[in-house]
Amino acid sequence: MDNLELSIPPLPQFITANRLQYERGFTHFERSFPLYDILYVTQGSFHMTEDGKEYNLEANHLLVLEPFKRHWGHRACPPGTKLYYLHFKHPAPVRTVPGEEIQWNSMLPSQNHWDHEPAEQFMYIPKMAVLDPDATVPLLEEIVRRKRRFTLENQLPLQALSAQFFMLLQKAVRSQSGTRSHEISRLVVEDLRARMEEPFRLEALASRLNYHIDYLSKCLKKHTGLTPVQYLNRLRMEQAKQLLERSNLTLQEISEKVGIHDYNYFFRLFRKHTGISPFRYRQQHKQ
Repeated sequence: MDNLELSIPPLPQFITANRLQYERGFTHFERSFPLYDILYVTQGSFHMTEDGKEYNLEANHLLVLEPFKRHWGHRACPPGTKLYYLHFKHPAPVRTVPGEEIQWNSMLPSQNHWDHEPAEQFMYIPKMAVLDPDATVPLLEEIVRRKRRFTLENQLPLQALSAQFFMLLQKAVRSQSGTRSHEISRLVVEDLRARMEEPFRLEALASRLNYHIDYLSKCLKKHTGLTPVQYLNRLRMEQAKQLLERSNLTLQEISEKVGIHDYNYFFRLFRKHTGISPFRYRQQHKQ
């Protein structure tokens, strides 16, 4: 399944939404405009072409039409067709990516009080998907209801509801991109987190999970971009940063607390990951 990768922050901005029912056959007109147009069919069928590619939506099907791409109806929908549409504004997708290539467990750098700009992050929504109506329809109904009462009081709830909708879409991306390798990657991450303070041995990891270490490493690398040792070191350095910020432990005590008993190695590793020494990091935090 193809998915759209959107850069955040900021989150997509809600523009409008509505529920439609066509008593007669309807063919969507041709247009290109600067917004995303999300269509969710609840009854009947709807037929759209975007930049020459045809999409035929049945009940519970969702389609995301992208900004500035020309789209039109290539066939009339049958009488009685019902659907929701939602428009939102956001820059064009960074790329289109298959679900199995999304690195859900990749580690992002933690930010601190001295950071002035948010780190680059991404969200994912499906280009086309089948969604559970029990979860989707009530949320869209509430968005439409709030939109029809367009008062100052409703503006923030509308943006918050649209964010919930995008969370629902990303959840659909993740659930449909679940593969065996992704599950193995998740197990490795959970094991590394649970035993972060213990001495690490690849053979012990393989024995606990009952897979060959080469296979475990391959799965983790595919879904995080890191080997088990690299991922563990990232975890340890993030934990060390929190301890430097929030505790009065000595640097030696912090080193041992995160499972590294060689302080010189801890010092080199911390400097490699952050660009500064642990002492300087703590000093900057206090300043």
